[in-house]
Amino acid sequence: MPLLSRLAEATDGRPGAIRVQDRSLSWVELRRAAAAVADDLRGAARVAVPATATLETVVGVVGGLLAGAAVVPVPPDAGPMERDHILRDSGAEVLLAAPGTREAHSPPLVPLDLARRSDTSHPEPDPAATALILYTSGTTGAPKGAVLSRRAVAACLDGLADAWAWTPDDVLVHGLPLFHVHGLVLGVLGPLRVGSRLRHVGRPHPERYAAAGGSLYFGVPTIWSRI
Repeated sequence: MPLLSRLAEATDGRPGAIRVQDRSLSWVELRRAAAAVADDLRGAARVAVPATATLETVVGVVGGLLAGAAVVPVPPDAGPMERDHILRDSGAEVLLAAPGTREAHSPPLVPLDLARRSDTSHPEPDPAATALILYTSGTTGAPKGAVLSRRAVAACLDGLADAWAWTPDDVLVHGLPLFHVHGLVLGVLGPLRVGSRLRHVGRPHPERYAAAGGSLYFGVPTIWSRI
């Protein structure tokens, strides 16, 4: 079974399956946009993705996974030293970026243009292959890359879907960062495996959570105390 199984088989072209702040994509649009990214990444083993709370991050991560690459999310608030360490330590071969971006001291840039579409069918990689390299916060030293296999991510999501009775009828709402397990693996890849809709509200203000109309919400204690 593909890691992003529901996305792989989805035929729904209606807008709004995946919404980040005020922008959205249908299932089919997301799959075709990510396939265009995967076409550009063919042959790359490790791909760095700036992990902002945007549709670009979602499409970039999914495109990397479709290409069979190990995806390395780069926190947007990382300082120059931390960012350079993550790029070097992970061995990232390319960095996805907005068209026209110019960056010094980075791997070769691959433009990430959400207007592009592709219908290429990319083969599903070995389940033992690395899906993500997520870096720790570095509180006791330099950040360390935690290597997560495709099999481990799938098992985690399937176990949570069973424990939480998480179904395609749910609407998941959250405003978590997209460079941690909670926000990215559970909060983005989860809906793409389970088939539920996603509403990422950007910054997790209580009024945005309340207005999103979800049936499943992710947050951390600070968020819940504010709500």
